[in-house]
Amino acid sequence: KQWYQRRVRGKLDDLPNRSLYGQRSAGGNSVLTGGGHNWAIKRKIMSKFFAKANMSEAFELCKPLIQNYVRSTLAQKVGKGKVLELHEEFSTIFSAYPAAVGLSGFDDPITIGKNVTKILEMIPKQLGGKFNLSKLLFAVGKEKNETVAMVIDMRKRLKALTLEKSQEIKSSDSETQPSDLFGLLIRANESCDFEKDLLDEYVVDDILTVYLVMDNMVKQLASLFIFLEKQQHVYHKMVEEIRQFTATDCSSLSELKYTEKVLLESLRMAPALLRGTRLLRTTDGKPAKIGHYVLPSNTQIHFSQYLIHHNEEVWKNPDVFDPERWSDNFNPAPYSYMPFLAGPRGCLGKHFAMMTMKLTLVSLLQKFDLIPRLSDEKKPTIDQGMAVMRIRNDVNYELVPV
Repeated sequence: KQWYQRRVRGKLDDLPNRSLYGQRSAGGNSVLTGGGHNWAIKRKIMSKFFAKANMSEAFELCKPLIQNYVRSTLAQKVGKGKVLELHEEFSTIFSAYPAAVGLSGFDDPITIGKNVTKILEMIPKQLGGKFNLSKLLFAVGKEKNETVAMVIDMRKRLKALTLEKSQEIKSSDSETQPSDLFGLLIRANESCDFEKDLLDEYVVDDILTVYLVMDNMVKQLASLFIFLEKQQHVYHKMVEEIRQFTATDCSSLSELKYTEKVLLESLRMAPALLRGTRLLRTTDGKPAKIGHYVLPSNTQIHFSQYLIHHNEEVWKNPDVFDPERWSDNFNPAPYSYMPFLAGPRGCLGKHFAMMTMKLTLVSLLQKFDLIPRLSDEKKPTIDQGMAVMRIRNDVNYELVPV
């Protein structure tokens, strides 16, 4: 710790600390990547913000943002025969949602979306092909350095915002606890036993985590429209439901029965998070018997949500995109459906994710017909080669005003 404070803290603006490659871009103590006592404290504080009961307030904050984007910004991009790339548009939209719920004052959503995309695209490029040392060392050196420099700059400016927000909280009524996302992230980290002079670093870790995780919804909706290109009957049935619907409040989204089935099936077919790991740790340090296996304590277990979701023993016709499988009385077997993981480390933001994805689809499809214009030569595909889903090639659609 002393070495870190002396060597890294002092030169943070000049080193790719926690930026990429070997060190997580969002740090190892974020609400997503951390563990132990501090992680439990953070999760308890942040879970109140992301609780289902709190989504009504989040809905009211997010609704005008997406409606304004569709009516003004997106409407200006639409023209006869003009094609838009949906992954890029969704990236802008979901980079704006954190500002709506309190994480404001940073870059504009277009810049944030492009930067997050660059970070996430750079990681597999840097890794190169399997065991391809030449690619690893030389092929993307310049782009890697530019990306690292960009992340360092983002962290520097986010630290300044964190300091400003912290001072704002301290100068306010001491009885009033922050309820916005930014304030809660600061409070959560202040409640941990982190080094005080590194507190801003941990807050920035969590801010970057929010933006990186928001990109999962970007990929999820982009992949949905890859499926819908071949499932036009599903698209039209969903559109019919959406155009008969009025989003009065958050609870009204539950009326979108078929749209929810479509999203659930998209999350099954191609979950944004394709695989995960868990550490088996027994209280007495002895091996644990799990099914037919005996595993030592401190064994790291790897699993794949994608393979679980395509298990023929659990799912009928698992490789077929079929929203109708999600009938009202359908209940998947425990741990057979985990797009948001499960258990104590299940996704904190799953309710926020579902709410914003529905809200985005409603706002978009009530104003526009989406006509697929996917390239025959470069068809978009869903790449399952990494831990997180990637979309290869453009998801091009023409937007026609209704």
